[in-house]
Amino acid sequence: MTIFGEDHERVVVRQDADSGLRFLVAVHSTALGPSLGGMRLKPYPGGLREALDDVLALSRTMPLKASAAGLDLGGGKAVMIDDGNTEERERRLVLAAETIDELGGAYVTAEDIGTTPADMDLIARHTRFVVGRSPESGGSGDPSPVTAATVFQAIRVGLRAATGTDELDGRRVGVLGLGKVGSALAARLAEAGAHVIGFDLAVERMEAFGGEHAPTPDALLAAELDVLAPCAAGGTIDSALAGSLAARVVAGAANNPLTSPAVAEQLERRGILYVPDFLANCGGLIHVAAEWLGDEPADVTRRVERAGERLEAAIATARAEGATPVAVAERQALARVEAARAALPVGA
Repeated sequence: MTIFGEDHERVVVRQDADSGLRFLVAVHSTALGPSLGGMRLKPYPGGLREALDDVLALSRTMPLKASAAGLDLGGGKAVMIDDGNTEERERRLVLAAETIDELGGAYVTAEDIGTTPADMDLIARHTRFVVGRSPESGGSGDPSPVTAATVFQAIRVGLRAATGTDELDGRRVGVLGLGKVGSALAARLAEAGAHVIGFDLAVERMEAFGGEHAPTPDALLAAELDVLAPCAAGGTIDSALAGSLAARVVAGAANNPLTSPAVAEQLERRGILYVPDFLANCGGLIHVAAEWLGDEPADVTRRVERAGERLEAAIATARAEGATPVAVAERQALARVEAARAALPVGA
């Protein structure tokens, strides 16, 4: 089933009774190029409705991330509902690959929460519209380390803007979510001398984490911090939390960590710098995009550095205008998308 939303080019829902597949692809924009974005595999207690809401919200951010990273790519996302049936995983991934192939290049998939380079290798046997394959298969592999690198960079930029120095030695940094990106970020922070406080719902991740353990997510969010790095699900910071948060900077790997733009304004009024998530976490997209665009390692390094420069510029412009950095960064990213859209032939 294909749905055309108010602000999406296309939303596809694929269900298969035999395998139990429930799979959704949201293509938000292809103005700059194919809509590249990860395939997320996770439980959705609210079923198809919750999965649809998630894929729409995630895909809306992807054109901003691609544009802000200087990539000639659009924005899209895919989600597959995980019902715990591991026996049907391979068959479902094949059906998902067929669905992606039918889109003819409008959407290019990649690894995300719940999926792996091995999954991308399987998908690549059924469609060419995939990146993030394993190095053994000629792909770029796990993007998590590069995502952690841009978040680390964003934390330092944020600290410099908020405190006058990007020194991490002795800083208290709370990392909420210790998955592949969160754990890699925590290791980088600790190596730089930060005092890292972490929490994850997964017991095995907490056991592997070498920093200070927060007993609950609420305890972490209530702690006195220099930096809060949300690296789990989106929507963590609402108005109530923004009113009580004790941190100088919020910068993490999570997509859409704020419940609304008003929360960024609330944080700003309290003197808390919110680093736009799509600039902080764009490293993973840069990493897998290199596979599609044919970039060399030097190109990836340059794009990561440029993302940091764009963040610095957005913060400086926001201060000059009395705006929030996220509002400025969104405006700048969207301007590039709109210019590309305006240049398209009529009817394209």
